[in-house]
Formats: sequence, C-alpha cells, structure tokens
Amino acid sequence: MLAVTAAEKFKCDKFVAAAIMGALIMPEFMKLMGSTGNGTIVHFFGIPLVLMTYTSTVVPAILATWCLSYLEKWLRSWIPTNLQLLFVPLISLFVMVPLTAGVFGPFGVYVGEGISNVINWLMNLNGWVAGALIGGVWNIFVIFGLQWAVNPVMINNISSLGYDYIVPLTCAANFGMAGATLGTFVRTKDKKIKAYSISALLSIFFAGITEPAIYGIGIRYKRPLVGAVAGGAVGGAIIGGMKAKAFAFVFGGLTTLPAFVGKTFIPYCLGLLACFVVGCVVTMVLGIDENSTEQKTSNMNSAQSVSNESILNPISGEVEDLTQAHDPAFADGSMGDGFVIEPSSGDVYAPFDGEVTMLFNTKHAIGLTSDNGVQVMIHIGIDTVKLNGEYFESFVKQGDKIKQGQKLLHFDLNEIKKAGYDCSTVVIVMNTKDYQSVELLNAGKNDHGSATLKVQV
Repeated sequence: MLAVTAAEKFKCDKFVAAAIMGALIMPEFMKLMGSTGNGTIVHFFGIPLVLMTYTSTVVPAILATWCLSYLEKWLRSWIPTNLQLLFVPLISLFVMVPLTAGVFGPFGVYVGEGISNVINWLMNLNGWVAGALIGGVWNIFVIFGLQWAVNPVMINNISSLGYDYIVPLTCAANFGMAGATLGTFVRTKDKKIKAYSISALLSIFFAGITEPAIYGIGIRYKRPLVGAVAGGAVGGAIIGGMKAKAFAFVFGGLTTLPAFVGKTFIPYCLGLLACFVVGCVVTMVLGIDENSTEQKTSNMNSAQSVSNESILNPISGEVEDLTQAHDPAFADGSMGDGFVIEPSSGDVYAPFDGEVTMLFNTKHAIGLTSDNGVQVMIHIGIDTVKLNGEYFESFVKQGDKIKQGQKLLHFDLNEIKKAGYDCSTVVIVMNTKDYQSVELLNAGKNDHGSATLKVQV
C-alpha cells in the first residue's frame, strides 16, 4: 500500500511499484532469512545481499518507488511506444527487485544498527540526555519504520543481561503521544475526532499501539505531534536519568507495567506521568488548528458569480470538439465541456483576464479562473504527468493575476513526442454546470488568441 501511494506521488506505475514490494514479502523470499532474521546474508549472482523483513518498514518502499520513477522515465525514452507496455514493467521488475533487496534492505539494517549504537553510547555517556533524545524522537522513528530495526537490540539486551534501558524510553514516547491525544480530545470540537481520539488513546493504554494516534492525529494536525515529542523528551529525560530498566520486551502501556517492576519502577512511573502531562498540556496550549484544512477547502469550493464570456484559444493548432479527445476521461464530458487542440506550438497563453488557481508541480496542467468566474483547466498531453515536469516550463505561479494573451507555460513539443507521449491538449470549463451552454465557436486550424469557446448563463 505504501508503494502504491508513493508511486502516485512520484508519478510512476503504481502496479509495478506494488509488484516490486510484493516480490520482497513473498513466502519464498522470507524463507531465505531462515531463523536468523534481519541481517541474513545470501548471494545473488555472487553478490552478497543483506536481507530484512519488509512488512513493517517504510523507507525501502519509498526509496524503491522513487528510483522506479526515474528508471521508468529513462526506459520510456528509449523503448518504442508499441513495446513499452511489455518491456517497461518487465525491465523495471528485473532491475528494481534485486536493487531493493541489495541496497535498500541493508540500508534499513545498518541504519537501525547505527541508531542502536548511538543510543547505547548516549546511555553510557549521559542518561538524561539520551532519555530526552530517544523519548522525543521515537515517534518520528515509528513514522519511518526505523523502530523495527532497533527492536532486536533491545531483545538481545534482555536475553543476555536480563534487562534493557531502551525499552522504557520507547514507552516514554508512547505516553507522550497518549497525552497529545488526550489534548486533542479536549481541544477539538469535531465529534468524530473526539471519538477517534478516545479510540487511539485506549489503543496506547491497553496495547501500546501508537500508530492510530501518530497517523490519525499527530501527522494530520501537526501540533499534537509537537506535543508528543515534547512530552516524550521531558519524561524520557527522567526515565533515562534514573536508569529505569525493563525486564521484558514490551510496548509501553498500562497493561505492560509489570515488565518494569524493580528498584526503578517508581522513577519509571513518574517519568510516564510527566510524558503524559507535558504532551497533553503542550497540545492544549498549541491547539490543533483543525479549521485550516476546512477553510482551504471552503475557499476552493466557494461559489463565484458567473456571466457570459468568450474563451480564447490558448495554443495554436488544430481545434476539434471535445468528443474527439484521445483520452476518454475527457472525451465523455464528465469533467466539463470544452475542446481539444492538436498543438502546432509549445506556447500556452492566457485565454482571458483572471487568476492562476491551480498549477501542477509537473506543469503539465494549469487551472485558471476568469474575472467573470469561468473556471478553466488546460491539460497538456496524455499521461504527460509521468514526465515529472521534464520538457515543461512555467512563467507564472499559483495565485498570480493574469492578463489575456499573457504567456503562461512552454512545453517542448518535439521532445515530448520523442519520449512517446501524445501532445493533444484539452481545454475544459470545469464549472460547466453553472452555465446554460458551453459552445465551440471555431473548429479547425486556429492561432492562439482567436475566439474559440463561448459560455452563456
């Protein structure tokens, strides 16, 4: 699932991304680790590979998908269009599966070992500092899945020494997140978030599971995550400074308190209380700013006054009715009425006076709103989003005021075609439903600036 969402972000084939990570969690692959687990060394064509369990990691999937996006782009530039459907996924899998197993897996193992070494060094140097640092950043480790690489070190300490100093610090992070979750419950006015907060809080208290709180509250509202870090750092300093010990490997919660019973049990409990209180108070003071996202959505969807207007052709080329568009997502008119252009030039000009209300990072599409309320999207090419901005140049940014005839974008028509992409461009009135009719005035060859579309209330 992470590979799929990363592929959407990096603009590459999400099915190939899923297949790459799926290959690495196949039972046959997992069996290669035997009883050794993470860190097992096997050989692939004589090359040593350090294996690891991928099901609980984050970084390998992101790095692999990021590399895939560049590999796909390169392959498409060399493989003829009629062969890409077969050979781009095939070669991508052949390259990326061994690369991920040979590079990104060891990255996770070695980063985890490095973190563990640093933690042990800090604990021996100064428990207060180590406790504050680990208690503060552990929830960040959870976001990236790095905590799983440190877990074997804690388990080994308990099996060989009978106790461990790191486990109590991870529990400090849990209770810092619990406090931030309670602070969110108090500050929010949304009944659904209140219910979710209680559920996430109980998950921490009774199971030591923080992911629902981290992802559903911390990352979503940002400020509770700050509260959790602050709480974990303060309580972690107390726990680390007093050398609190864990006598079993557990996740921090109320039900796992017996695993810490010993001479340092009271300092451990005081540290957890500090984590919880500080996390809660900091979150309540900072607030959760839950209205910002709703306000942005409201602004984007706010009704605008509309009136009759002519829309000029933004690109020189052959103009046709929208039903002739090569992309069925546009041709059926479900996104709005408009027209399609087979461009003869790579320059895009403003079809009216107005504002840039949307500009994709890849610069292959731009959204404009006229002074009279017409909302237009200009989408250049089919699947050109996969170029990730290559061959595109923007002369405006989102929020800019524009004048009719002003140059907005430039795209390298020849290079995009060489890369195997269809450059046909659609111009769509996104708020078509606000109008009685959207009428194509002139089909055929048109220069930019000619009256091409008429909208009527």
